[in-house]
Amino acid sequence: MENIVNKARITEIKLNKYILHDLANPDKIYEGIIKGTLKSKEKSLNVGDIVSLRQMYDTWLIDSVLPRKNKIIRPPVSNIDQMILVIALTNPKPDYLLLDKELAFCFSKNINPIICVNKIDLKDQDESYSNELEYIKNTYEKLGVKVVYISVKNNVGINDLNNILTNNITALCGSSGVGKSSITKFILKNHDIQIGELTSNSKKGKHTTKQVNLYLVEYLVNAYILDTPGFSEYDLYDIEYKDLKLYYPEFLKDKCKYLDCMHVNESESECTIKKLVKENKVDMLRYYRYVEIYLKLKENYDRKYK
Repeated sequence: MENIVNKARITEIKLNKYILHDLANPDKIYEGIIKGTLKSKEKSLNVGDIVSLRQMYDTWLIDSVLPRKNKIIRPPVSNIDQMILVIALTNPKPDYLLLDKELAFCFSKNINPIICVNKIDLKDQDESYSNELEYIKNTYEKLGVKVVYISVKNNVGINDLNNILTNNITALCGSSGVGKSSITKFILKNHDIQIGELTSNSKKGKHTTKQVNLYLVEYLVNAYILDTPGFSEYDLYDIEYKDLKLYYPEFLKDKCKYLDCMHVNESESECTIKKLVKENKVDMLRYYRYVEIYLKLKENYDRKYK
């Protein structure tokens, strides 16, 4: 007996077995193994991969892997559509350096970034809240990045969140205390999973899951949430310092005198971006954070190759 399923998505990997959801009917679940001819590629299969399956008697065989939209090394996942970057405007204060790294990571991987401002129920408890809110709008919304404002505690903005999740493979990331775990648990309320916050110092998971899983959000249409031990976007591990400028949308609108301008050590007469910063047409603080990230990437590069 032989039956062919054109496409299925890997949602979990257990040793040498793969849990897969039929792409046309996500409620239909298979347990498959790799076909012999793919054994050499076994380590390269990721959660999120779309594969073709072939049924041989009672066994489902993965016999090919379809081209990927993107591939992330740490954690090993593929084909993420979007990433929700969770921040809070108070308790804790926003970590804009981390946010800028996350945005660059998304743009480099062809992942649509969405900034999710959580804990808006605390807006009347902090005098600086309105200043942070204005900064988000004037800096990030002007870049064309979608921003949603929610409160899981008070059930505010949940419809906006559900609309974003529908028909997408979504990952969430954010620093400790911003409510990423609460949002994930709220979305995956039909699943019995344990999710831990990230510790603020090491950014490593505390009581987190140790494997990557894709969970189907049953009450939405074709929506999956990626549950992982944590992303490594903090290090921007595979972005070279020379390419960092490509992932800043505000740098791409105007040309500098020289094509290889890095917008760091060049003079204002050569660097259009520096002129725009001086004229308040490019956010100065975000530019300074760009320089900080650039110098760190260059330091890592020089240490590796010199």
